[in-house]
Amino acid sequence: MSANPQRLAWATMLGGLVIFCLLCVSTVVFARWFVFESPTELNVWLHVGRGTVGLARPDDPNTEQAIRAPVSVPRGSRLTTDNEAQGYLSFADPYSGTTLATAFLRSNTQISLVAASRPRFSVSENAYTIRLGGLNGRLEVWVNSDIEREIQIEVDSPFGLARISDGGSYLVESTASVLSLTARAGQATLVSPLGQTQHVAAGAEAAVVAGEADLRVGQGPIDLLPNSLFGESEDWPKQWGCAFFPSPDDPNGPPGQFAIETIDGRRVYHLYRLHPEAGPGETGCQQSFGAGGLNIIQYDSVRLRVMMRVDYQEISACGEQGSECPVMLRMAYEDRDGNDFLWVHGFYAEITPNVGRTTCDTCLEPHEQINKQAWYVYESPNLLTDLPQDRRPAIIEELRFTASGHKVDVIIGEVSLIAERYDLSARPIVRGGVAAGGG
Repeated sequence: MSANPQRLAWATMLGGLVIFCLLCVSTVVFARWFVFESPTELNVWLHVGRGTVGLARPDDPNTEQAIRAPVSVPRGSRLTTDNEAQGYLSFADPYSGTTLATAFLRSNTQISLVAASRPRFSVSENAYTIRLGGLNGRLEVWVNSDIEREIQIEVDSPFGLARISDGGSYLVESTASVLSLTARAGQATLVSPLGQTQHVAAGAEAAVVAGEADLRVGQGPIDLLPNSLFGESEDWPKQWGCAFFPSPDDPNGPPGQFAIETIDGRRVYHLYRLHPEAGPGETGCQQSFGAGGLNIIQYDSVRLRVMMRVDYQEISACGEQGSECPVMLRMAYEDRDGNDFLWVHGFYAEITPNVGRTTCDTCLEPHEQINKQAWYVYESPNLLTDLPQDRRPAIIEELRFTASGHKVDVIIGEVSLIAERYDLSARPIVRGGVAAGGG
């Protein structure tokens, strides 16, 4: 080269040109990836509806903290509930603050947060991405239907994964030998470890069973109540009649309010009575079933399901007689012999020792304490088999939910009556290690 300076000059010039072109291309590629592909984390918070939830963070996976108050959850965390606890993960857009989805951990459940992200810039068309892994137990996934960007949620287990991309409500359950997916609203896909896929439409359920080559599919549980999610009408949910029910002890007391609102992306009933002079009284809604009532004896399982949140209560527990819980559920019904009964169950968030009661004289079971300012999902025992034999319903005449206890502020997100009929001729879906339709 030293003997041929022109060749050296050309080599230097061409080398510089190549490096310049590579820098330009890499800059363009990186800029395009940064603008259109690079992700940023969603806001993920753990809320505890009852008891405490175990949280093991990725920087110390062998140490599990008992969580009761809301806390941010980093990617790689593991969450665990015991047989009394319930909690949920809320996923929100870090820019708008919109709640995108929630994942409820029912009792005796374990799950890990693998990923939760969105595109860094809004010009990207990529979807929200949420991945949950290692499911052992029962997970309820709700997806906001009113979001503009697509969403992709995957729930993984040893027996496959559930893939959700539509707004709606889903139940994913993983046991020692089964992964099942139920679509209460919306549609999803169940994928086996061998790559088999099964579309699960609204109202259907599917399962992967260990040792079986084919996926099982069948009808899911039936919701017997019209408009159980309060979203049928833009203005006011039909079928539900709401009112303030004054107490005989304070007939002229200030009334309570019952408003339809959107909270955390859900249509809810907001029941509140915060007047400084508020005395006894109830604010609530009811659904009646006419002269003939709602006959439920054709089913094998009927459970009342209610989603609630207690934001404020004035009195301790459920009052001096155990009849003024912040949330009271009442079911008027007849048994098979035509005898009338009233089933009552309450929920409270705060209690002062030796003040107030936690059950009522006519209640079959104690009221339940839940955590304040967090959603809680109640699911009753099977009304047809788990109540005392002489108190089991055959015809339901009326369902009512109320907020009581003087000053009170509660939110009701769902009131459903979930029924199942076991078809012995069909291949059953297996839940909790027990066949839901088996003999």
